[in-house]
Amino acid sequence: MTGKAFIVKRTIAAPPDLIYLAFTNANALTEWLCDLALAYPHPGGRLYMQWRDGRARFGTYVSLTHGKKLTFDWRGDEEDDFSQVSIALAEKDDVTTLTLSESSESKGWSKRAAQAEAFWNTALDNLVSVLETGTDQRERPYLGLEVSPLEPGEEGVRVIHVFAESPAHQAGVHVGDVITAIGNERVTDVLSYDAALHRQTVGARVKLAFARNGKKLSATVTLAKAPSVEIPDSHEALAEIVARKYTEVNRDLTQALKGVSDERAARAPAPGQWSARQVLAHLIESERYLHHWLTCLIAGEALIPEWPPTGMRERLDAVINGFPTVQALLTELKRNEAETVALLNALPPAFLARKASYRRLAEVVLDWPNHAREHLEQIKHAVRHAKAFEAW
Repeated sequence: MTGKAFIVKRTIAAPPDLIYLAFTNANALTEWLCDLALAYPHPGGRLYMQWRDGRARFGTYVSLTHGKKLTFDWRGDEEDDFSQVSIALAEKDDVTTLTLSESSESKGWSKRAAQAEAFWNTALDNLVSVLETGTDQRERPYLGLEVSPLEPGEEGVRVIHVFAESPAHQAGVHVGDVITAIGNERVTDVLSYDAALHRQTVGARVKLAFARNGKKLSATVTLAKAPSVEIPDSHEALAEIVARKYTEVNRDLTQALKGVSDERAARAPAPGQWSARQVLAHLIESERYLHHWLTCLIAGEALIPEWPPTGMRERLDAVINGFPTVQALLTELKRNEAETVALLNALPPAFLARKASYRRLAEVVLDWPNHAREHLEQIKHAVRHAKAFEAW
């Protein structure tokens, strides 16, 4: 392309191979630049990036020399013409100089160039932070919820976890509530929930609409910045912490199910609710998916979808069919947890060098045992209901 180009440079205390990976690997792209990516790094290979607020960019790799340089054409989903981005990497004394230029022959390029240059300056500052420290500097509005999709044909998202002291917790949102709007934007599914939340800014006061047992409710929340998590320096220390958390929650699970017959554990509190046995099956299924997620992250493969639904009745019944007793389910859950800890202990040096990926992994697994603790009250409720039913 012959249109006027701008040039930005950064010096990064990281090897060229890791910087090259940051532009050519789908997982690596999401750790500093976008929220979802597809990347096929060969001449003519497609490149796609999407942000949680709904924006997207797509294009094609033009040329690549591993660890040294690459060029791709791309454009935004609301732009008519492509621009071309060229990146060159030069290493000296363990420091790599990154030189990025972007140009276009588009008539509107002169208006877009300044905005594009500002975009890259911010993005490359974050790339330096991600590669050197593992810290993603992007400020994302934080509500403090984990959500899951509803049944086909239903609108909204169901709250499956509320983080303590989060904006949602302070506003009185409960597990089981259905979020239907954020601000003036309707929430119909997980994608629209993400887009509505991430079109807001940290510090914004927004109205949250939700339903509880069919009753419409609302609350005003002040969106926060996601809390930082202290990450252990070594993966062995990480594995030890996670193993200890598993031990603690398993002790409470075992106590909650002590003396509970298989028949009682199979009784659901109400139509549409899970029995204690189904909750255990869900925890097993979730742990197995965690293994898949960890494997993909370590291998640098795309995680799409990152977290699939893990509560399908047919899937839960299949797990129960393989482990039909309470004791068998508990044993299988603990076996899967032991595999998680073993994988953390075996993280390869090449993965640990990807500091942002290690941080991403650590943040997930440090919180993961809390998922079982969240479902502990659900198990206790199901058992209490089954006892009351039998007494009646």
